Amino acid sequence: MEIAILIGHFPPGSFGGAELQAQGWAERLSAHHRVTVITRRDPADQPEREVRDGYTVLRLPVSRIPLWRTYADLRAIERAIAKLEPRPEVLLCFQTFVSGLAGVNAGDRLGIPAIVWIRGEAEYRLRESRVHGRVSPDVWTRAAGVLVQSDTGRADLLAELERVAPDRVPGVRGKLAVVENGLDLPAASPVAHAGPVLSVGRLIPDKGMDVVIEACAATQRPLVIAGSGPERAALEALAAARGADVRFAGFVGRAELATLYQQAAVNVLAARRGEGLPNVLLEAMAHGRPVIATPCAGTRNLLADGGNGLLVPAGDASALAAALTRVAQEPAMADRLAAEARATAERFEWRRVQPRLEAALERWRRR
Repeated sequence: MEIAILIGHFPPGSFGGAELQAQGWAERLSAHHRVTVITRRDPADQPEREVRDGYTVLRLPVSRIPLWRTYADLRAIERAIAKLEPRPEVLLCFQTFVSGLAGVNAGDRLGIPAIVWIRGEAEYRLRESRVHGRVSPDVWTRAAGVLVQSDTGRADLLAELERVAPDRVPGVRGKLAVVENGLDLPAASPVAHAGPVLSVGRLIPDKGMDVVIEACAATQRPLVIAGSGPERAALEALAAARGADVRFAGFVGRAELATLYQQAAVNVLAARRGEGLPNVLLEAMAHGRPVIATPCAGTRNLLADGGNGLLVPAGDASALAAALTRVAQEPAMADRLAAEARATAERFEWRRVQPRLEAALERWRRR
């Protein structure tokens, strides 16, 4: 099959969970299919074209003019798709905007089915953005298929669509499918009960790092934060004001991140919103670490409170502090949570998830 993957950014460079998943899928799909990734050339010193791990990456120039940038992206992506030989049989678009919009536009003109893969609940909070409230339902209606990462995401999307654009529900419901994130399974290791709390993610308000700092300060637990972002200075100031023992590790590579997971006593995801099926949570569970998280969309499918992790309300530092205390004071419980977390993560190993994506691509490919 000829597959083109569309995504705004692609490693190396600026990336998060969606970009890492796109990279993982490109590697695995290229074992049986011809795969081309079309992305932005950002930073500008990246090569325009490269072949690696069996697939091709095409990087397109990025306009620095904000309002013009979207239009320029759409045109550049369509031109790049049109030049591909042989022509793609399917476009796999990571995120609704701008890749999904580009995919359905190009697909309509070139006769190629576009599959839009929604990567987080922020994409279907349609009432929070006038632009997304108009554009996203149209993109999903025009797409050949729409993928979400969990059953909760599917239900939440349809509920939001019912409120905002009920006439679009019948056209979208029938083309929705669930394909979860894929995962590499590391060797399991015993819980480091004396280790620090670990929280991984971009330093932005939605990730709730301020809540983690407050909770760790209240419980006098050392904390490692792995990630970069615009809130770093404010978070450093908060840690200093609370007298919290926090190490800001910044952006870390995959090998160093694996070490941080192994050293951690517990992993915390305190996101306020925006998550789909959080990579960092799955990775911590794969390492056999107890996890504490807020009930964002994908997390509600992933965690059973008290079974394979602990759930706390978003924005509630006191509840998080109480959960951290439980994990610290009840090592047997921590070990049980870790074992159940590892068992859950095994369901997301690449070889188990890949057949579902392959089936979706085959279902919607150009005939």
